[in-house]
Amino acid sequence: MDSKFLRAAIFAGRTATGIKIGTILTIGRFWVRTSRCYTVYRGQDGDIDYDNVQAVVEIDDEDVTVPAQTLPAGTIWHYIRRQVSSCGIESADSDAAVVVIDVDGDMIGLTPNVPCDLQAEQVAGGKIKLLWRYSRSGEEVSPTGFRIYIDSGSGFDFDSPDDTVAYDLGGNGEFEWESDALIDGETYRFCVRSYTTGAGETQNTNYVAEVADSGGPAAVTGLTASWETI
Repeated sequence: MDSKFLRAAIFAGRTATGIKIGTILTIGRFWVRTSRCYTVYRGQDGDIDYDNVQAVVEIDDEDVTVPAQTLPAGTIWHYIRRQVSSCGIESADSDAAVVVIDVDGDMIGLTPNVPCDLQAEQVAGGKIKLLWRYSRSGEEVSPTGFRIYIDSGSGFDFDSPDDTVAYDLGGNGEFEWESDALIDGETYRFCVRSYTTGAGETQNTNYVAEVADSGGPAAVTGLTASWETI
């Protein structure tokens, strides 16, 4: 794979931040790479920016500090690396390392995947049932369970879940939760987040909404019957 960074580094003597380095010759500066390395890229919400290398890692290094990172509160970032040959050819992407920044601007621990296919449906007696799925594909860590958040008009309080549902490793990836009786005719919004004890909680804010109905359908009117003898 071709790399804008590597072309600039090899032929124009530039670093990942565009600063020229190297030795001055009669025609300018140059940088000679004599061994393999890794290049590190990042992107928000999985959209990797391949035009800007965040760091260069020697092939034997076990970790890297990425300088000058500004990660706003409430954002999710994906970091990947590519191995680079001595002639400047890059490999395919590595698995992504995901960095989640909470609403306070703090980095949180490893998080499971976000629940998917969230749905809400009315249940008799003014109750509402939630249904969702969880996929383990590409997860950083398995979830301990799911936290249920309810908004009846004043917003979600993500510091205080209204209920939790345990994650069943032996299940089929489908989960459900049923509320207590709610106020008839009131619209409720529900958000479900995955979490892992000792690690992190997903930061998704997607929700479903449903109206609580404790009255049931209207009574049937105009009912008639007929019979016939055999």
